[in-house]
Amino acid sequence: MIAVQEAYGELVRALEEMELPYAVGGSIASGAYGVSRATQDVDLVVDLSADEAFVLATRSEGSFSVDAGDAREAIGRNRPFNLIHMGSAFKFDIFPATFFAHGADEISRRRMVEGTGLVVAGTVPVVSPEDIILAKLAWFQDGVDLELEWALRSKGLDRTYLESWAVEMGTRELLRRLEGSVFGSPAGL
Repeated sequence: MIAVQEAYGELVRALEEMELPYAVGGSIASGAYGVSRATQDVDLVVDLSADEAFVLATRSEGSFSVDAGDAREAIGRNRPFNLIHMGSAFKFDIFPATFFAHGADEISRRRMVEGTGLVVAGTVPVVSPEDIILAKLAWFQDGVDLELEWALRSKGLDRTYLESWAVEMGTRELLRRLEGSVFGSPAGL
């Protein structure tokens, strides 16, 4: 077992023992659908309260470097916190489900995906391609990365879902520009 698999397994055991719904997002999720990026962390969207973040961090202190008080405060302010696995120095960013407006949907719409590298064999709950695009619309730091996601998946996406959340998140105009873009040409993104 490689270090990331061991670290992920320890964290997931804690999440599941606490019955905290979660989904893998970020670059691991993008990679699961074909847009690979080198990464040194795993993003997880987790449905948890500030007090649950404190308990999760406290339970994880033997295997992870984490400050339980900081975890509680971060989630209380609707911000992510991280846990760094002591054995591998691998970092996990825990995003509250409320971080993005569609966070609860990210978890409920998650897909069980093979080949993420997070487990030796089997599947991992990963946010949907639509939710990756919505998150990237919200973050919008790298237009080419967003366009690549769009180019690879635009034909099979649930446009009604995307449109609804883009309006809610205030990213509708950006979604329109993305819909009109041609891969390789930023179209004003």
